[in-house]
Amino acid sequence: MTEITVSNKSFFPEATATRQLVDPTVFALAMIGGPLIVGVLGAPLLLIPSFAALLGGPIYLVAGVPVMLFYMSRNTVTPDTWAWLAFVTHIALFAPIFLFTVLTKGNHDGASLFFWFGAFFAPLWGAVSGAIYGKFERDFYKQTI
Repeated sequence: MTEITVSNKSFFPEATATRQLVDPTVFALAMIGGPLIVGVLGAPLLLIPSFAALLGGPIYLVAGVPVMLFYMSRNTVTPDTWAWLAFVTHIALFAPIFLFTVLTKGNHDGASLFFWFGAFFAPLWGAVSGAIYGKFERDFYKQTI
């Protein structure tokens, strides 16, 4: 009967990838809070950041949450990393759309609006989100993603 309890590594190989733990509550707070804080603090400046949060915030969440969860599950992050990932994700998402409208001589006003304003606000939101996550994360609440 002892042969059943003997550990056999051929059936259960050792895990080779290291996984990082993510605090889900603070992650959600950071992803939603980044654009909102920038929008509220930037409201006295011609309301541009507030409208940017309304127009670009949902895109930031839809594209940013999977990218950040994927990256955070494998690496530790800083606010600089959040800003860089937000910028790269924005460029990867909107550069093809912008180039398509320019090359087809279509109406690129909306595409250029999202492309240029997003190139400014996405890293700003990412840095604020990273600062929020870094400030409030606790090891006790972290879970595997």
